[in-house]
Amino acid sequence: MGGDARGPARRAAEGLRRAWRAVSWYVNGVTGQSRYAAYLAHERAAHPDRVPMTEREFWRRHYAAQDADPGARCC
Repeated sequence: MGGDARGPARRAAEGLRRAWRAVSWYVNGVTGQSRYAAYLAHERAAHPDRVPMTEREFWRRHYAAQDADPGARCC
């Protein structure tokens, strides 16, 4: 048969990597972690000359804005 015995293991490992990336993407979206990444991408694209806020500064402003205008939040 001469098939590569590592083939199924590689496919299984790649499947696990894809699953992990999908779970990570979902968790980052649910927890809001992707918001900072989106902010950084926006800053690089729209304001390349400006130093972006640190993650800590970003979240402080984000939560301050939520507190100032809770909108449709339930709590």
